[in-house]
Amino acid sequence: MKPHGWHLVIGLTLWFAWFCATYGGLAVACAVAPPPPAQGAWTWLNAAVLLLAAACTVAFGAAAWWGARTARRLATEACRTRPLFFARASTALYATAAVSTALVALPAVLLAPCV
Repeated sequence: MKPHGWHLVIGLTLWFAWFCATYGGLAVACAVAPPPPAQGAWTWLNAAVLLLAAACTVAFGAAAWWGARTARRLATEACRTRPLFFARASTALYATAAVSTALVALPAVLLAPCV
């Protein structure tokens, strides 16, 4: 990964897109074809939310790992401070997006989706 200023924006922007798609899709699915409330949390809708959340969490985690690896490499080299800052800051932002994705999707394990 080449440290660039765009990495400071991409992580949380993609997280915001995931958040809007998840909860917007959940609202539409609950309006069009809600699962029976008797099923509780174990519905096709929660499974879809969890699957999408798991994929996004893995992708954000991989981006954070990649950024951390780049930051370690840059810290050992004689480099300018700007690329090192971009690598470290983007690592923190990607990790924040990964943790936020996992935590926001956690209610899908416990709660019925459309109640």
